[in-house]
Amino acid sequence: MSETPYPIHEWEQALKQIRSVVAARINVNNQGEIEEVHILAKSGRAPKQIVRDVESILVAQFDLQIDHKKISVAQVEEDEEGTFAIVESKRPKLVGLTLRTVHGMAEVKVELLTGDKLMEGLAEGPSSSRNKLRLFVDATLKALTPLTLDKFLFVTEDVGITQLAKQQIALVSITLIASEGEQSLTGCALVRNDDREAVVKATLDAVNRKLWFLRNN
Repeated sequence: MSETPYPIHEWEQALKQIRSVVAARINVNNQGEIEEVHILAKSGRAPKQIVRDVESILVAQFDLQIDHKKISVAQVEEDEEGTFAIVESKRPKLVGLTLRTVHGMAEVKVELLTGDKLMEGLAEGPSSSRNKLRLFVDATLKALTPLTLDKFLFVTEDVGITQLAKQQIALVSITLIASEGEQSLTGCALVRNDDREAVVKATLDAVNRKLWFLRNN
């Protein structure tokens, strides 16, 4: 495999020096522009503080400007044995997911709870391994429909599982479509026991800020 002409490793090493950051991964496009920054950090610091630190390091050390929306932070807690566990998102909360496969087709159901309100989302499609993960994103977004208040639409762009600091991470890319235009959102979550559950949590990580904005405006 040929090496990238861009000093991505140097950038990632600099980001690892930020307080609480455990690992960092940077994705660039063919022009060397940063498309995504994924940060794995210990709990104890607000994600917004870490995002600001990432922006500051990239500007100060490498003169790289990056939109804060391209930075995603997954926080973990360290137990007494030195292993990590994901810090659960407060809302909405995943309470159930099912997968049924018949004749090469998959049906996915995701159940979310926000407050005392149970929401369900269904998605169907071919049952290939990659597409089944995509269906869990689609079903999660459909379950969230009651919270969008018809103000915008979420569209699944990509989903995958990658490795970062010996941890399996679910990554999700979503496009938000609103009257003002389009916006790219990314989310990530640790894969603990089930990659499907991690994909749902990564989806919630991507859209939670927008849902919070709707609930508070």
